[in-house]
Amino acid sequence: MAVDSILEDEEENILYDLLINTEWPPETDTQLRGYKEHDSSLIAKAVTGPFRFILHYLWYSPSSSSLPPGLVRLASKQINWQLVLASNGKLLAVVQDQCVEIRSARDDFASVIGKCQVPKDPNPQWRRVAWSHDCALLAYADSTGTVRLFDLMGSELFVIPPAVSFPGDFSYAAAGLVFLEYAASAQWSSELLVITYSGQLRSYLVSVGTNQAFQESHSFSFSGHYTNGITTAIYHPGHRLLLVGGCESNDEGSTRATRCGLTAWRLLSGQPHYKQVTSYEDDVGSAQRRGFFRIPSFRLFSRQSNEMDGVFRMSVSPDGALLAVVHFSGRLSLWDIPSFKHRASWEQSQQPGFDEINPEWKTSLEKRKKIKDKEQYGSLMDVSWWSDAALILARCSGSLTVSSLRTLRNLLGKSCEWFEPSPRVTSAYDGGFLSLECEVKLAPKRSRLESSPGEEEDGGGGGGGGGDEDSDCEEEAWARARYLGYYVKQGLYYVTEMERFAPPRKRPRTVVKSYRLVSLRSTTPEELYQRKIDNEEYGEALSLAHAYGLDSDLVYQRQWRKSTVSIASIQDYLSKIKKRAWVLHECVERVPENVDAAKELLQYGLKGTDLEALIAIGNAEDGGRFILPGDVDVEDVPYEDFLSVEEELEKRKEREQGRRQELLQNVDFSRLTLEQKELCRSRLKLLCYLDRLATYEEILGGPHAAEQRYDAKFFKTFRSQNIVLSARNYARESNVQALDILFTYHGSELLQHRLAILCNFPETTSPHEYTILLPEACLDDQGTLVCIPWDERKHRDTDWCEENECRSVVETNVPDEDDFLYEEAAAPLRFRTADPAVTLLTDWYLTRAQDIENNSRQVDCALSLVRLGKEREIPGLERLCDDLVTLETLVYETSCDLSLSLRELLQLRDIDKLRLLMKNSSEQRYVRNCFQWMVPFLQRCERVGVAGGGAESGGGAEGPAAKLLREYLVSLSTDDLTLPLKVFQHSKPDCNQKIISDPDQLMRVALDCIYSSERDDQLPLCYDILECLPQRGYGPQTNATRDLHDQVDLLEKHLSGGLVSSEEVLAWLRPFCGDEGRAVRVRIEVLKVLEQSFSLSEDDTRLLVYFRSHALTVSICSPTPPFNALHLFLTLPPPHPPPRPTPHLLASRASAAAY
Repeated sequence: MAVDSILEDEEENILYDLLINTEWPPETDTQLRGYKEHDSSLIAKAVTGPFRFILHYLWYSPSSSSLPPGLVRLASKQINWQLVLASNGKLLAVVQDQCVEIRSARDDFASVIGKCQVPKDPNPQWRRVAWSHDCALLAYADSTGTVRLFDLMGSELFVIPPAVSFPGDFSYAAAGLVFLEYAASAQWSSELLVITYSGQLRSYLVSVGTNQAFQESHSFSFSGHYTNGITTAIYHPGHRLLLVGGCESNDEGSTRATRCGLTAWRLLSGQPHYKQVTSYEDDVGSAQRRGFFRIPSFRLFSRQSNEMDGVFRMSVSPDGALLAVVHFSGRLSLWDIPSFKHRASWEQSQQPGFDEINPEWKTSLEKRKKIKDKEQYGSLMDVSWWSDAALILARCSGSLTVSSLRTLRNLLGKSCEWFEPSPRVTSAYDGGFLSLECEVKLAPKRSRLESSPGEEEDGGGGGGGGGDEDSDCEEEAWARARYLGYYVKQGLYYVTEMERFAPPRKRPRTVVKSYRLVSLRSTTPEELYQRKIDNEEYGEALSLAHAYGLDSDLVYQRQWRKSTVSIASIQDYLSKIKKRAWVLHECVERVPENVDAAKELLQYGLKGTDLEALIAIGNAEDGGRFILPGDVDVEDVPYEDFLSVEEELEKRKEREQGRRQELLQNVDFSRLTLEQKELCRSRLKLLCYLDRLATYEEILGGPHAAEQRYDAKFFKTFRSQNIVLSARNYARESNVQALDILFTYHGSELLQHRLAILCNFPETTSPHEYTILLPEACLDDQGTLVCIPWDERKHRDTDWCEENECRSVVETNVPDEDDFLYEEAAAPLRFRTADPAVTLLTDWYLTRAQDIENNSRQVDCALSLVRLGKEREIPGLERLCDDLVTLETLVYETSCDLSLSLRELLQLRDIDKLRLLMKNSSEQRYVRNCFQWMVPFLQRCERVGVAGGGAESGGGAEGPAAKLLREYLVSLSTDDLTLPLKVFQHSKPDCNQKIISDPDQLMRVALDCIYSSERDDQLPLCYDILECLPQRGYGPQTNATRDLHDQVDLLEKHLSGGLVSSEEVLAWLRPFCGDEGRAVRVRIEVLKVLEQSFSLSEDDTRLLVYFRSHALTVSICSPTPPFNALHLFLTLPPPHPPPRPTPHLLASRASAAAY
């Protein structure tokens, strides 16, 4: 569409827009070729010619024998469908093949409110449609002259048959349908005039509603004035004139309008109902020409010898003062109404652009043939009025213009608007008009394999030059013979009409027709501008913006929004947008789909928020524009300064810093305006996003990996997310690399929450995976243990807007968004510090390890964390480490209690822990488990005891581990000496690896185990234990060692004394127990031993009972020391043969020793 600037004169160009209101589904049509009826032969014409002439003359009236050739020619070029707009402009009738659609202007004629069903007409160009004056009725006339009336719902009211009809003769088709108001009687609502091409007029009174009917009112004939019939007729309601058009006449005495075929008829209330509006000269000339007799003009053939010009279309201007007429020849004429004074006329050759061809025809193979016959496409096909000073002209070529009434200059611009051939148009209403076009395309052809004779000959011949010349001569001779035979056949068929000579018939051609309803509407520059943008016609939109001074930002904004962000789109679209707020919003809010574009967009936004823009806003010099800083002029730098790339970068950096310092001196941050503050906020956000993008690149693995792995959706969340929340999420995902990068580049925001963030790692994640994140300590220069600080880095230097001077003004009352980290109870608030003390690190390691074990029962993870803390020189972790080792052994190795927790373990005594460790040890694996579990546990207990001051370093005092081991083995010996024996066997002096390495401890524990045994069948095991003890002289000899050896020797005697018979014991004990001089308590103890250890007879039992009862009554007195008597008893020589062993007698050693 052409868009020109406004002209200075009164003929202003029309700013318009084209809209497709409706496009109907394509329909397929088959066109026959070569099936037309050939002319009769000479013999047939000679026989039937006179009969046909007489029949035609008798049947037809002189005025209806045929239609003007010019009318037929132009009518055949019209499209089949028609378009009629109601007088109020609110209803539209679209005449289709088998229906008439009624559409409403409420939705721009997009939907159908009524559909009138009509029979299919074989000659649709000769149909006619008209609306009633109140737009309540629709009249439809087909090519036979039959008239049907419909209401707005499409219901057929009645059918008016034609007075006369003959198949194939269109002279009785309606040349005009006119609705008139009828007020003479209330019975009839309207009067319908049906005017045929033959010049016959019939008036019908129409009634609708409950008494719908029609009645013929009168008839009239124009044949006396139009001997060749009429071609069109319209009604002028303002002057109540019926304007009739027909063929031109050669009557020299008539007016120019009459000679051109134009007449006006005034409607009368009575006979003759119509009177031609003439001047005095017309009446005189008519009387002189009219004689008494009128000789009809006979025509031997139906075709006229000379084609006359005539009226094809007429249209009355909106004010009713002018009539536009299109003639058969293509001439356009203008006439005043009602005087019919000629105003102007243009022959077809004088009309601007009459011979223009649609540019698309030159590129279309189907339509390129039309260019050769472009003369027939220059004819005017339709005319209507845009305004009182402009005409709507539609040509057969599809050219449509709105032309000035004075010069026919196209007011649409430099070029016309191109439609499909022969569009139909309506009159303008409400600033626009409608057009109906039909696009015809050939249907896809079926593939067929055909080869020409020439190709066959070429395929079979050789490749010599002489052979080619011979084949050309043969082809030329063959073509001449073929054409000669064709014409001979044509002549024979023309003479004889024999089928054997009939020409070959062509295949029917299938075409696809697509009808479109298009509206051309004038508009304001703003409306058209917005519509062009919506239709993505950006070039024309920019032309409009430049021509009418509109905001071109809208075009670039739409292009920017619809394009993917790239360096090219930033340069082509975003850089041309002047509105600063919009550009900054896009730079801040839009997230491109690739990392390079994201970086470029953020950097472009930074350029527009630098100090130049800040100063321009403060000076009110920006005008809301996006201001870019000026580049440094490198031409002013001497050539010798370009020594190297590094030096050049350094010098450029120095110049930029100097320039920045100069600009900063012109800024008073305490007096920033709201716009300046908003600019600084945008810059801070852009810098934050740029840092986050650089961090995201590092997380993805670097710039190259980021190109493949970049996720715009994730980055949109990540860049604006609280950095502490992002770190916590990465910790929960166990993404150690990402967290390491966040601590490195965002340490100022994250390192104070480092311990709390580490608490968010899943308890099931091994601390070895995030060992690089764990805090560690070292000795400083003063020898104090301190926390090693994190190695921080920055993506860039600090920007001017990030200084406290600017940030304090721009960012006020910044909320603390980090409390959620401590509200979730993942870590206590005491861990929130950027420089933790070593004691706090110890507390964190202890707390975190216990939480891991308590929350997940992952003892190995908790132990790994404590061990990693010890490796990092964190003090105070040994006790928890030992407990976790014990727990790990109990849970993972001994499998004694899988549900045992650290809290429960800490509540147990060490002896209970040791018993749990060795609980499930079998006799075969006992020694191995002692070395694997018990010995390390005792070592840990010894280490803890020594650290806690539980034993002295000297003096031969027993340590915590020795006490624990003695207690454990003694408890085992009470029931069974088998397992303690294994311990003693692997503690012999000759063993390389000993469970009990101290000889004194070995003897001490062995003595306690043997004396604590309550079994009466393990005396051999006692001897085995004695064999495991060291001999005198082994190892260092101390007083304690010598005493222990004496006790061992005594133990051997005790074991030997235990081998006596029961008879000997009883014989000796009777006088002993009956001796009242003995101590009562000693005698009672002896009785207990006897009762438990011997199988006594009834007499002995009675005796023991007597002794016991008698002893209880004796007063407690001991004139003789009881130990000596008991010692005599125990040292009796063993009897022969040896009696049953009595180990329980040894138990009296302890009791006797007490006395």
